[in-house]
Amino acid sequence: MIFTRAVIVGYFLLSVVFAQATSTGSDGFTHSIVLKEDAYHLLWKFDDLSITFEAQVKTTGYVGLGFSPSGGMSSADIVLGWVKDGQAYLKDSYAISKDAPKTDDNQDVELLSGSENGTFTTLRFRRKLDTCDPRDFVITTSTVRLIWSYHLHDPDTDMDLRYHGYQNRGTKSVHLLAPAQPSGNMADPPDAYHVEMRNTKVHLPATKDTIYWCNGFKPPATNGVHHVIKFNAIIQPGNEEFVHHLILYACFHDFNTTAHDRKEWECYTPNMPPTMVHCYKPFIGWAIGSGEFRYPPHVGQPFGGEGDPTFLILETHYDNPAKRRGVIDSSGLRLTFIPRRRQFDAGIIQTGVLVNLTNHNIPPYYSKFYNWGQCDSGCLSEAMKNRTNEIHVFATLLHTHLIGSAVYVRHFRGQVELPWLSHDGHYDFNYQEYRHLPKEVTVKPGDTIVTYCQYNSARKKNFTWGGFGTREEMCQGYIAYYPKLPLSTCNSAPLQSHLAEVLPDIKIASHKHGLFIKVEGPEKYVNKTFKEVLQTEVDWQDKRVRMTYQNLTVNGSHFFACTGANLKKLYIGQTLSSVKPYFPPKSTDCRSDTYRDHRINQAVSSECVKNYIAVFVALALAMRFP
Repeated sequence: MIFTRAVIVGYFLLSVVFAQATSTGSDGFTHSIVLKEDAYHLLWKFDDLSITFEAQVKTTGYVGLGFSPSGGMSSADIVLGWVKDGQAYLKDSYAISKDAPKTDDNQDVELLSGSENGTFTTLRFRRKLDTCDPRDFVITTSTVRLIWSYHLHDPDTDMDLRYHGYQNRGTKSVHLLAPAQPSGNMADPPDAYHVEMRNTKVHLPATKDTIYWCNGFKPPATNGVHHVIKFNAIIQPGNEEFVHHLILYACFHDFNTTAHDRKEWECYTPNMPPTMVHCYKPFIGWAIGSGEFRYPPHVGQPFGGEGDPTFLILETHYDNPAKRRGVIDSSGLRLTFIPRRRQFDAGIIQTGVLVNLTNHNIPPYYSKFYNWGQCDSGCLSEAMKNRTNEIHVFATLLHTHLIGSAVYVRHFRGQVELPWLSHDGHYDFNYQEYRHLPKEVTVKPGDTIVTYCQYNSARKKNFTWGGFGTREEMCQGYIAYYPKLPLSTCNSAPLQSHLAEVLPDIKIASHKHGLFIKVEGPEKYVNKTFKEVLQTEVDWQDKRVRMTYQNLTVNGSHFFACTGANLKKLYIGQTLSSVKPYFPPKSTDCRSDTYRDHRINQAVSSECVKNYIAVFVALALAMRFP
């Protein structure tokens, strides 16, 4: 049962914000987003070296647009502009704190045009993705936290910038360098139809900050195979802050589906119908920060054929950290079907660290702590056997919880690391979307996929454990591909027997080849669990101890688990070693290798480098980081 639950949660499947990736039809701009309804509209386009913006803002005063590492003013790179007496002005600025921005000595933003029509100010400007200025934000394929503002009046002088006020500012995470998706503006085929699957007045308990709610649905009756070609969330107005994700899981076995149709229960509790434990196979879904998703024109999710779902479960993750009373919700999903099959059936593979095991843990006091899970070559080979020689990945989603700061889905073939399938060096928990790849990536039998997650627990004083709750942690990557395989989950976890070596004198008895342990000595540890020993018997403020535990976490054997329709493979195995790592190409010549987008070289806190440089080198090699 633990392995069934451990792979259930993270399929926040296939959601892309097409407001950020649709053709605008205006001077070649490929992307746009509304930062404030009827007030601030941003368009942009980019090439390999630069990015061009156009801000259309309902004001006759100044306009601000910034790039922030945290979503706030501190350390933000800010562009300020206005039009006065027919003359457009623009300046490159930066912020140290919440005070007014300061003018940058290096003006790296080029004003292309500016105009004002009595209601709106329009400014068009361009900058390099990497300006080589240490005060400027390097724009990469990772998430960018935009900050925006405007004022109703121009500044009297360049240095006299009036405060914009609370109502005329905001922040928004975006994927600036997302590939454009022209299909976002495509009309549905004339024979397309919609099916809604929604909750029915779910009362969020005021005693819990997190709840998973399940609702059963019979699939729509079809005459032959129908394909889902797009889907979107239906979030009840006013409840946007509570609905974290919506996941549609599939059952593939035969049972009395009528008896469970429209029945609701709290997921992962004794109230869950016993037959439903076999149903947690990812199908489609939505995650916070996302919008409508369209499948590629040659791919769709199948219904109505042999081996297709017999029943569906809608899982809704509600997040209510303030434990507010009286919250009632009827959110759900809308699926768009066509009454035929496209060329390929889509599938989803969830990869990463097994969920809900104490083996996945993040100790306190780390500014950067790494954990990872491996989709092993044995699992992929078994799933493809006698079916296909390759699969084609077209989108990915990255997922951790609150202290996750970066995620990398890495792709290995033999002893060589290929370009990453996906990565985000500025991960934002509140902005999770399935991102289309710039081009499809081929995965072959014998390949290995590794999901690396970086966490920041520097302000924590206690452990963060792996689990379903928002304040617990996950490390997962979701891979959308075709043709569909009988493989849903492909994960791993480090062995407790290995992690326990952080205590040199501990004596243990292994269970399930070290996946779990029983503490047997010395006497001061007896009757304590693995979890209790880590929490109470280790000095996590000791830098040497933290380095030792990081080393244990990223080395050694793992427990591998992959499951799917008629597929279950569980085993202990060795992780990758002695591979040639992948180095992303540099965007410019002005930065040394240590400033590359991925920043993985900084895998451990710089505060330790002086005293432990030899240990860091060994650790970097062990982790196979570039």
